[in-house]
Amino acid sequence: MKFIILLEKYGANCNRLFQSLHFHSLSIEENAKFINLSLLGNLKFDNNLFKSFDFIKNIILSSISKIISVFNDDQILVLSLNEKNYIKIVRGWSFRNIKLTKKHFMELSNLYKFKGKFSREIILKIDYLNKQKKLGRYLVAIHIRKGDYINWQKGKYFFEDNVYNNIIIKLKNILIENNLKPFFIVVSDQKISENIKADFKSNGKWREDQIILQNCDLLVGPPSTFTMWASYISQKPLLNINSKGNIEYKNRFICYG
Repeated sequence: MKFIILLEKYGANCNRLFQSLHFHSLSIEENAKFINLSLLGNLKFDNNLFKSFDFIKNIILSSISKIISVFNDDQILVLSLNEKNYIKIVRGWSFRNIKLTKKHFMELSNLYKFKGKFSREIILKIDYLNKQKKLGRYLVAIHIRKGDYINWQKGKYFFEDNVYNNIIIKLKNILIENNLKPFFIVVSDQKISENIKADFKSNGKWREDQIILQNCDLLVGPPSTFTMWASYISQKPLLNINSKGNIEYKNRFICYG
């Protein structure tokens, strides 16, 4: 039997998903059973009771991981009987294998889709956006990241509302020139200002906003695993806002891991 076990989480929601994704792709490639206790329930639950459970669970798992690291600090610790029977205890953030996350995309995307019942609020939001699609609208999701971005990289990607409004105006003109009918949706980790000139605004929980992003045609925002994850799961193009608060439409890309 082969096992790859991830004990210690890294970062918040989408960082944790990417961390898991890359180790999971390795397990599929090696035909090993993947176990990630740190992510248990995150794709299904998003309430205060689960958050308490998740917090306590990860304190325990992190403690176990730190005890192991005292004896062996490798990112991948192999406990092997032979080539066909081993346990790999994995940790850290830096492990990446985009070749494998791309190769095993179909299996991984099914495994990492949100599970459980959606709230009535998110169902109504998605129904409304689907109606816009049927009307021929091209859904553009703008991710306004504030919160921790005021300090991350010394505020390099923290933008005021006028920057996002200028991007909406610029994109609107570009998309109309390409014979598309843009419909702008804004999601944010903070209360969205009334000054933002969007067609639809969502101040949902991370799970709700992530579902909205995954149902749009184009994703836009400062560099973030939040928009990258939505691009990976939905295989929709992503357009990053650069440090000058600008975009280059030709630089849109799809995240493969």
